[in-house]
Amino acid sequence: MIAHRKLTTALALCLSSMATARGQDAADKAAEQDARVQQYVQALQPALWKELDFIRQVCDLKPAQRPKIKAAGEAAVKQGARSFVAPQQRSTTRIYAVQTIRDGLMKALKETLTAEEFAHYSEEAATRASALKRATVLSVVGQLDGILYLTQEQREKISAALEQNWKDEWEQWMMIHQYAGQYFPMIPDQHVVPHLNPDQQAVWRGLQKININSWGHNMRRQADDGWWDGMPEAAAKSKAKGKAKAAPANP
Repeated sequence: MIAHRKLTTALALCLSSMATARGQDAADKAAEQDARVQQYVQALQPALWKELDFIRQVCDLKPAQRPKIKAAGEAAVKQGARSFVAPQQRSTTRIYAVQTIRDGLMKALKETLTAEEFAHYSEEAATRASALKRATVLSVVGQLDGILYLTQEQREKISAALEQNWKDEWEQWMMIHQYAGQYFPMIPDQHVVPHLNPDQQAVWRGLQKININSWGHNMRRQADDGWWDGMPEAAAKSKAKGKAKAAPANP
Protein backbone atom coordinates (compact mmCIF):
# COMPACT_ATOMS: atom_id res chain seq x y z
CA MET A 1 0.00 0.00 0.00
CA ILE A 2 2.82 2.38 0.95
CA ALA A 3 4.69 1.48 -2.25
CA HIS A 4 1.52 2.12 -4.26
CA ARG A 5 1.09 5.57 -2.69
CA LYS A 6 4.72 6.43 -3.42
CA LEU A 7 4.29 5.36 -7.03
CA THR A 8 1.11 7.42 -7.36
CA THR A 9 2.81 10.45 -5.83
CA ALA A 10 5.81 10.10 -8.12
CA LEU A 11 3.57 9.78 -11.16
CA ALA A 12 1.60 12.86 -10.12
CA LEU A 13 4.80 14.85 -9.67
CA CYS A 14 6.04 13.70 -13.07
CA LEU A 15 2.81 14.70 -14.79
CA SER A 16 2.81 18.07 -13.00
CA SER A 17 6.39 18.68 -14.11
CA MET A 18 5.52 17.82 -17.71
CA ALA A 19 2.51 20.15 -17.64
CA THR A 20 4.67 22.95 -16.23
CA ALA A 21 7.26 22.37 -18.94
CA ARG A 22 4.60 22.42 -21.65
CA GLY A 23 3.16 25.60 -20.19
CA GLN A 24 6.60 27.21 -20.16
CA ASP A 25 7.23 26.15 -23.76
CA ALA A 26 3.91 27.67 -24.81
CA ALA A 27 4.74 30.90 -22.95
CA ASP A 28 8.18 31.03 -24.58
CA LYS A 29 6.70 30.50 -28.04
CA ALA A 30 4.08 33.17 -27.42
CA ALA A 31 6.76 35.63 -26.28
CA GLU A 32 8.87 34.81 -29.32
CA GLN A 33 5.89 35.35 -31.62
CA ASP A 34 5.03 38.65 -29.93
CA ALA A 35 8.62 39.81 -30.45
CA ARG A 36 8.45 38.92 -34.15
CA VAL A 37 5.12 40.69 -34.53
CA GLN A 38 6.61 43.81 -32.95
CA GLN A 39 9.48 43.73 -35.44
CA TYR A 40 6.99 43.77 -38.31
CA VAL A 41 4.98 46.50 -36.59
CA GLN A 42 8.08 48.69 -36.61
CA ALA A 43 8.86 47.79 -40.23
CA LEU A 44 5.33 48.75 -41.31
CA GLN A 45 5.33 52.13 -39.57
CA PRO A 46 6.54 54.07 -42.66
CA ALA A 47 3.63 52.63 -44.66
CA LEU A 48 1.20 53.83 -41.97
CA TRP A 49 2.76 57.31 -41.87
CA LYS A 50 2.52 57.55 -45.65
CA GLU A 51 -1.19 56.70 -45.59
CA LEU A 52 -1.92 59.06 -42.71
CA ASP A 53 -0.11 61.86 -44.49
CA PHE A 54 -2.20 61.24 -47.62
CA ILE A 55 -5.40 61.31 -45.55
CA ARG A 56 -4.32 64.54 -43.87
CA GLN A 57 -3.79 66.20 -47.24
CA VAL A 58 -7.07 64.98 -48.75
CA CYS A 59 -9.50 65.05 -45.84
CA ASP A 60 -10.48 68.00 -43.65
CA LEU A 61 -10.61 66.00 -40.42
CA LYS A 62 -11.92 67.63 -37.28
CA PRO A 63 -9.79 67.30 -34.12
CA ALA A 64 -12.28 64.85 -32.59
CA GLN A 65 -12.11 62.59 -35.65
CA ARG A 66 -8.34 62.28 -35.92
CA PRO A 67 -7.61 59.93 -32.98
CA LYS A 68 -10.13 57.39 -34.31
CA ILE A 69 -8.47 57.33 -37.73
CA LYS A 70 -5.00 57.04 -36.24
CA ALA A 71 -6.12 54.23 -33.91
CA ALA A 72 -7.65 52.34 -36.84
CA GLY A 73 -4.37 52.63 -38.70
CA GLU A 74 -2.36 51.35 -35.74
CA ALA A 75 -4.74 48.41 -35.31
CA ALA A 76 -4.40 47.60 -39.01
CA VAL A 77 -0.60 47.69 -38.70
CA LYS A 78 -0.77 45.09 -35.93
CA GLN A 79 -3.13 42.96 -38.01
CA GLY A 80 -0.78 43.15 -40.98
CA ALA A 81 2.22 42.35 -38.77
CA ARG A 82 0.51 39.29 -37.30
CA SER A 83 -0.14 37.95 -40.81
CA PHE A 84 3.62 37.52 -41.28
CA VAL A 85 3.96 35.12 -38.35
CA ALA A 86 0.68 33.22 -38.74
CA PRO A 87 1.51 29.65 -39.88
CA GLN A 88 -1.27 29.65 -42.49
CA GLN A 89 -0.06 32.94 -44.02
CA ARG A 90 3.69 32.47 -44.33
CA SER A 91 3.56 33.70 -47.93
CA THR A 92 2.35 37.14 -46.84
CA THR A 93 4.08 40.01 -48.65
CA ARG A 94 4.63 43.60 -47.64
CA ILE A 95 2.07 44.77 -50.19
CA TYR A 96 -0.54 42.49 -48.58
CA ALA A 97 0.21 44.09 -45.22
CA VAL A 98 0.12 47.60 -46.71
CA GLN A 99 -3.25 46.84 -48.25
CA THR A 100 -4.46 45.71 -44.82
CA ILE A 101 -3.48 49.15 -43.50
CA ARG A 102 -5.25 50.91 -46.37
CA ASP A 103 -8.38 48.80 -45.87
CA GLY A 104 -8.45 49.50 -42.13
CA LEU A 105 -8.11 53.23 -42.67
CA MET A 106 -10.70 53.17 -45.47
CA LYS A 107 -13.21 51.46 -43.16
CA ALA A 108 -12.60 54.00 -40.40
CA LEU A 109 -12.95 56.91 -42.82
CA LYS A 110 -16.20 55.53 -44.20
CA GLU A 111 -17.58 55.37 -40.65
CA THR A 112 -16.32 58.86 -39.80
CA LEU A 113 -16.76 61.08 -42.86
CA THR A 114 -19.92 62.24 -44.52
CA ALA A 115 -20.91 60.46 -47.74
CA GLU A 116 -19.66 63.39 -49.80
CA GLU A 117 -16.35 63.59 -47.93
CA PHE A 118 -15.78 59.85 -48.25
CA ALA A 119 -16.57 59.95 -51.97
CA HIS A 120 -13.94 62.68 -52.38
CA TYR A 121 -11.35 60.62 -50.49
CA SER A 122 -12.16 57.49 -52.52
CA GLU A 123 -11.75 59.43 -55.75
CA GLU A 124 -8.40 60.82 -54.67
CA ALA A 125 -7.23 57.36 -53.55
CA ALA A 126 -8.20 55.90 -56.93
CA THR A 127 -6.34 58.68 -58.72
CA ARG A 128 -3.26 58.03 -56.62
CA ALA A 129 -3.39 54.29 -57.35
CA SER A 130 -3.75 54.95 -61.08
CA ALA A 131 -0.82 57.36 -61.08
CA LEU A 132 1.34 54.90 -59.14
CA LYS A 133 0.50 52.13 -61.60
CA ARG A 134 1.34 54.33 -64.57
CA ALA A 135 4.59 55.53 -63.01
CA THR A 136 5.63 51.97 -62.18
CA VAL A 137 4.95 50.73 -65.71
CA LEU A 138 6.82 53.63 -67.30
CA SER A 139 9.77 53.13 -64.95
CA VAL A 140 10.05 49.41 -65.66
CA VAL A 141 9.59 49.73 -69.41
CA GLY A 142 12.22 52.47 -69.40
CA GLN A 143 14.63 50.11 -67.66
CA LEU A 144 13.90 47.38 -70.21
CA ASP A 145 14.39 49.84 -73.03
CA GLY A 146 17.85 50.65 -71.72
CA ILE A 147 18.99 47.03 -72.13
CA LEU A 148 16.76 45.72 -74.95
CA TYR A 149 16.64 48.82 -77.19
CA LEU A 150 12.89 48.61 -77.68
CA THR A 151 11.05 50.25 -80.52
CA GLN A 152 8.21 52.65 -79.87
CA GLU A 153 5.72 49.95 -80.81
CA GLN A 154 7.33 47.45 -78.43
CA ARG A 155 7.29 49.95 -75.55
CA GLU A 156 3.62 50.64 -76.12
CA LYS A 157 2.66 46.95 -76.32
CA ILE A 158 4.60 45.97 -73.21
CA SER A 159 3.19 48.95 -71.31
CA ALA A 160 -0.34 48.03 -72.35
CA ALA A 161 0.16 44.40 -71.34
CA LEU A 162 1.39 45.39 -67.88
CA GLU A 163 -1.38 47.92 -67.28
CA GLN A 164 -4.11 45.53 -68.43
CA ASN A 165 -2.82 42.72 -66.20
CA TRP A 166 -1.77 44.91 -63.27
CA LYS A 167 -1.28 43.35 -59.82
CA ASP A 168 -0.93 45.42 -56.67
CA GLU A 169 2.29 43.70 -55.63
CA TRP A 170 3.97 45.16 -58.71
CA GLU A 171 4.10 48.47 -56.84
CA GLN A 172 7.38 47.18 -55.45
CA TRP A 173 8.97 47.41 -58.89
CA MET A 174 9.38 51.14 -58.29
CA MET A 175 12.14 50.28 -55.83
CA ILE A 176 14.27 48.44 -58.41
CA HIS A 177 16.40 51.57 -58.85
CA GLN A 178 18.11 50.83 -55.52
CA TYR A 179 19.99 48.00 -57.28
CA ALA A 180 21.58 50.42 -59.77
CA GLY A 181 20.51 48.47 -62.86
CA GLN A 182 22.06 45.20 -61.70
CA TYR A 183 18.71 43.43 -61.32
CA PHE A 184 15.32 43.52 -62.99
CA PRO A 185 11.88 42.80 -61.50
CA MET A 186 10.25 39.41 -62.01
CA ILE A 187 7.98 40.49 -64.85
CA PRO A 188 5.88 37.55 -66.15
CA ASP A 189 7.28 36.38 -69.49
CA GLN A 190 3.90 36.48 -71.20
CA HIS A 191 3.79 40.26 -70.88
CA VAL A 192 7.22 40.80 -72.43
CA VAL A 193 8.50 37.92 -74.58
CA PRO A 194 5.76 37.98 -77.28
CA HIS A 195 6.73 41.55 -78.12
CA LEU A 196 10.48 40.91 -78.51
CA ASN A 197 12.50 39.76 -81.49
CA PRO A 198 14.72 36.65 -81.14
CA ASP A 199 17.85 38.63 -80.21
CA GLN A 200 15.98 40.60 -77.56
CA GLN A 201 14.45 37.41 -76.19
CA ALA A 202 17.93 35.95 -75.71
CA VAL A 203 18.99 39.07 -73.76
CA TRP A 204 15.77 38.94 -71.72
CA ARG A 205 16.39 35.34 -70.69
CA GLY A 206 19.87 36.26 -69.47
CA LEU A 207 18.80 39.14 -67.23
CA GLN A 208 19.01 38.71 -63.45
CA LYS A 209 15.46 39.01 -62.16
CA ILE A 210 14.46 39.21 -58.50
CA ASN A 211 11.38 39.59 -56.33
CA ILE A 212 11.44 42.98 -54.65
CA ASN A 213 10.22 43.39 -51.09
CA SER A 214 11.25 46.86 -50.01
CA TRP A 215 10.24 48.02 -46.54
CA GLY A 216 10.97 51.70 -47.04
CA HIS A 217 13.41 52.02 -44.14
CA ASN A 218 14.67 55.38 -45.44
CA MET A 219 11.37 57.13 -44.78
CA ARG A 220 11.33 59.52 -41.84
CA ARG A 221 8.41 59.78 -39.47
CA GLN A 222 6.73 63.15 -39.40
CA ALA A 223 6.40 64.67 -35.95
CA ASP A 224 2.63 65.13 -36.13
CA ASP A 225 1.38 63.01 -33.26
CA GLY A 226 -0.17 66.08 -31.68
CA TRP A 227 -2.29 66.76 -34.74
CA TRP A 228 -3.49 63.16 -34.95
CA ASP A 229 -4.19 63.13 -31.22
CA GLY A 230 -6.70 65.93 -31.81
CA MET A 231 -4.68 68.89 -30.56
CA PRO A 232 -5.44 72.36 -31.98
CA GLU A 233 -3.16 73.28 -34.88
CA ALA A 234 -0.95 75.64 -32.87
CA ALA A 235 -0.44 73.15 -30.04
CA ALA A 236 0.31 70.34 -32.50
CA LYS A 237 2.96 72.46 -34.23
CA SER A 238 4.51 73.34 -30.88
CA LYS A 239 4.71 69.66 -29.93
CA ALA A 240 6.19 68.79 -33.31
CA LYS A 241 8.90 71.45 -32.92
CA GLY A 242 9.74 70.10 -29.47
CA LYS A 243 10.14 66.59 -30.86
CA ALA A 244 12.32 67.85 -33.70
CA LYS A 245 14.65 69.61 -31.25
CA ALA A 246 14.83 66.54 -29.02
CA ALA A 247 15.54 64.15 -31.89
CA PRO A 248 19.21 63.06 -32.15
CA ALA A 249 21.11 64.31 -35.18
CA ASN A 250 21.70 61.86 -38.00
CA PRO A 251 25.22 60.41 -37.97
